[in-house]
Amino acid sequence: MQLMEPVRPDQFAACMAAAGPFEPEPHLAVGVSGGGDSLALALLLADWCRQRGGRLLALTVDHGLRPESGQEAAQVAAWMRDRRIDHQILAWEGRKPTTGIQAGARTARLRLLAEAAAAQGILHLALAHHADDQAETALLRQARGSGGDGLAGMPLIRELGSVRLIRPLLPFPKARLLATCRGLGQTWVEDPSNRDSRYARVALRQQGPDTDSAFQDATAAGQARAMLDQALAGLAARHVRFQPEGWAMLSAGIVSDAAGMGPRLLTSLLRAIGGAAYPPSPSAVAALWQRMAADVRTGATLAGCRLAATAGGWQLMREERHLEGPVPVPPGGGTVTWDGRFRLSIQGTMQGQVQALDDLLWQRATALEPALRRAPLAAAIRRTCPVLTERDEICAIPHLGFNRADRATLSCYILPEVAVPAFGPRFAVVSAANDII
Repeated sequence: MQLMEPVRPDQFAACMAAAGPFEPEPHLAVGVSGGGDSLALALLLADWCRQRGGRLLALTVDHGLRPESGQEAAQVAAWMRDRRIDHQILAWEGRKPTTGIQAGARTARLRLLAEAAAAQGILHLALAHHADDQAETALLRQARGSGGDGLAGMPLIRELGSVRLIRPLLPFPKARLLATCRGLGQTWVEDPSNRDSRYARVALRQQGPDTDSAFQDATAAGQARAMLDQALAGLAARHVRFQPEGWAMLSAGIVSDAAGMGPRLLTSLLRAIGGAAYPPSPSAVAALWQRMAADVRTGATLAGCRLAATAGGWQLMREERHLEGPVPVPPGGGTVTWDGRFRLSIQGTMQGQVQALDDLLWQRATALEPALRRAPLAAAIRRTCPVLTERDEICAIPHLGFNRADRATLSCYILPEVAVPAFGPRFAVVSAANDII
């Protein structure tokens, strides 16, 4: 049968072309759990990279949820070594969830994979979601009453801020991926949780649903979503000026130009500025959009954001009262997510925290460096920016390129934590010592 044939290199290359662009000598990371689908992706990717003079890093998360997980991760490492593929095991440490285990594991796995890829300077992270996964996602969302976006399933490309997440195997069913492993003489691990009917996907699978039809529906919905996102990105390019400190200026013409896409556009903007993991209430967004269309002087607060009327449009910024509190920095430096908006990669030893640049800290900063008073940054914006402190002393203000003279070895790289499909990363700032790029 056609569906049982291995994935050919030229077919895989076509899927990778759709997921590009890539560097001339691409350096990619791939998540490898040990299952047949992820192993097929790793082997196909390794060949694809080598043909282009590139490199592949395979990453395996040892989730520690089953006693045999460590042994399975070690087995994947041995397989990768035999195939001459660089490999790294990532341990999921700390407390594990007692409910929503699979969802919690997926979230932790993606975080660990993205952080490991970014630490190696890798821009592209590949995961092995396939056509069966896509169909099941669409069916599960349909059962929950999801709208068009939910039925579109998983996108081929998703911007995570530090890396691009790609899913080049979405067109292929799992049977072809297992056939690919068999054709290459590669065995795999069977996860027993894939047979546990307590999990929604397993229960759905056991019902024998029409996955072919669901996959076609998801593909059509995905194409419609991509076209709409492209239109929204065009609107944003014409009417929105994103600023690196995490706010934006909206021109008044956005209301008439957006027409029926207005609420969707506003939802994306609120997510980008507010850093929320989920969109705000559709009815609240629609009501605000109607007010903006009726009166350019409209102001409001919604989804952790503040909309303020200005000459010729609006200013959309983070609402100060909803900012996250201080977040500790690992003793030896590391990655810190603050306020759901920014991911800070801190290099240099410190025992401090990341917090909002409030008025008291601003006074201390300007006392150290009076030139900061000339920074073209409104107080309402400045108070929503992150600052690194240690024992109540200012260490660095990344967005203003400020580092204490006695902390010259400390540097901080900032990327957006929440990526909005229609816009992609917008608030990226790199600050090293007293330079800002």
